[in-house]
Amino acid sequence: MDHGAGTGLIGAAFTAAHSYQPNLLTRRTLDQAIITGATAAGAYGVFSTGGSVMASVASRLSRSDVPSTKALALVSGAATAAGAAAWWALRWREHEPNARALGRLTAQFTAAIGAASLTSTVSDAVSPDNDRDIAVAAALTGALAWASTQPWKARPGSLVDGPMPGAIKSGDEYFLEDQVREVSPAKTVAIGVAVAGLTFGLARTESALTRAMSRGAAFVLGGTAEDHQTTGRVSAAAATAALGWLAIGQASSLLAKGGGSIEPAHSTQPALPEISGSPASGLAWTRMTREGARWLSMALTPEGINSVMGISDARQPIRVYSSVELADTEAGRAQILLDEIDRTGALDRKVFALFSATGSGYVNYVATETLEYLTAGDCASACVQYSVLPSALSLGLVGTGTSQTQMVMSGIVERLMARTPDQRPHFVLFGESLGSQVSEEMFNGTDVLGLKGTALDAALWIGTPAATKWRRELWGTRTVAEAPGVGPGATYLPRNLVDWRALPDDQREEVKFLLLMNGDDPIPKFGPQVAWRRPDWLGPETIRPFGSPHGTRWIPGMTYLTTFFDMQSALVPTPGVFAEGGHDYRDVLPEAISTTWRLPATPEQRARIDKALRERELAWELHRNWTAAVAKPAQDQSAAQQKVLENASKYTSRKVDADELQAIIARGLQPTGD
Repeated sequence: MDHGAGTGLIGAAFTAAHSYQPNLLTRRTLDQAIITGATAAGAYGVFSTGGSVMASVASRLSRSDVPSTKALALVSGAATAAGAAAWWALRWREHEPNARALGRLTAQFTAAIGAASLTSTVSDAVSPDNDRDIAVAAALTGALAWASTQPWKARPGSLVDGPMPGAIKSGDEYFLEDQVREVSPAKTVAIGVAVAGLTFGLARTESALTRAMSRGAAFVLGGTAEDHQTTGRVSAAAATAALGWLAIGQASSLLAKGGGSIEPAHSTQPALPEISGSPASGLAWTRMTREGARWLSMALTPEGINSVMGISDARQPIRVYSSVELADTEAGRAQILLDEIDRTGALDRKVFALFSATGSGYVNYVATETLEYLTAGDCASACVQYSVLPSALSLGLVGTGTSQTQMVMSGIVERLMARTPDQRPHFVLFGESLGSQVSEEMFNGTDVLGLKGTALDAALWIGTPAATKWRRELWGTRTVAEAPGVGPGATYLPRNLVDWRALPDDQREEVKFLLLMNGDDPIPKFGPQVAWRRPDWLGPETIRPFGSPHGTRWIPGMTYLTTFFDMQSALVPTPGVFAEGGHDYRDVLPEAISTTWRLPATPEQRARIDKALRERELAWELHRNWTAAVAKPAQDQSAAQQKVLENASKYTSRKVDADELQAIIARGLQPTGD
């Protein structure tokens, strides 16, 4: 085994051992296996290249094609010492400049590759012709690396010390997660080896493609293949990128078809004039897209509000929505929504709410229904859609969403300014996930001054993505080691829900614009920077805020991958069961909306609202699934219906038959709150 391969094997073992560290959320076996395999394969490539470079330098010192053991040890030891010294000199600081972080990253790689190279050199010196010793050295390195992470002390960010709001019990422990996942070590190792092999194979394929491109360039342009290695590398990378882009495009097309189609449970056009897509609106119901049709169909009725709130004079809430399929331009979609606001008299209601949807066009049902209950229906909710794709595939449309939301906002402000103050509704804004970024970026570069020109009375943003510039602007140079105070202005940016709940009542009264996040939510933490610089939430143990993992080290590239997989697990809700962790905010939303939007309710009403919200969520989920099962071809209906009943039994933790299913649906769609 050559020196580069030996160094790569040791580096891969070191990195794979660290991949078992916990991060923000628990993991499935498959997730852990992919993380282990991919990081091991990537580390092999980096360390083997570094080992080859050191062997080349040592060859020059030895003045021979084969470097001497002494020269290799000298070069490897010098790299290790120099890297470690620079690493210590550039140790982590919160809010440090990029140049310092990049310098430390370089030092870290130099020290790690030097140490792996030195280990490989010593092993080769002991048994020059025996690859088994390199394998033993790699295994020993991996075992020591795993032990150094102290897995018996490490814990994911979602694991809490005991019962608390939104926590779910799993065994003897409590987690702030929708679902608690477990890893099977045996399966993880097996799958990890397969993934590492696949990743390594893909890398070898790309290298072969590079060589072929180089030879092709030499044939066309003359010279040797070595003369055109750069051309070959660029051409291979371009071909790989093109294939990846084609795959993403195909996936987007398939997802767009699903996001644009209306489900059987929501296929009936609403009759109420207060709802977009009704005959009175003149808008085609079939073009409302899946999420638009869901949200519009699910509007509360006066009877349901009266029953839950214990009143008798509720109004029919207004819901207006402009989907991406109603117009081809941003201005066209914004104008459709403004026309719907005018048609329904939405600004004549007590509260007017502008909702900023997620990438797929989803508007949070819990938030909307809470508003409708707390206002006794005397409210209007509006939303303009910018995509039908999941948020991960809608990142390139943030600018579109921000632009058309700004157009709608300008139109609303113009209408409000034409009224006397006593004729204006209480104007609020809600954004979730990518929708938070879309609406927050309207104020980018304005600090809190931009809020003052919108006529907004209050706003609630949840799970704001890390890429959002305005939130970073408001956070400034504050430290994650301490709970922040209210400000700037009437904004509040808690590190987690613990900060928000611990805020004294008199300070809560000052907050009008709340940017809420869970401490273990990966969406506000994930971004390209996690791959190459240590984030503040993984700083020294003494300053890590609630929700951060404990006993976990930041590893370049690997932490990025584990946080990416955390995002895939961040929102897998059980219908009707409100957890409080990851990217799920259903449990805290009624409290946050009531407090921030100044919509009070009695404790009894709040309890009835909470119960009704859970019943409705479960009922609608089962109604959608059952209706879809019934709509299948006759030969597939029985199996599909049985699957729905099995899921219903799992959701409710009791055996549910077809009659009980219909009873759950009937209760939920018209809940009493009793």
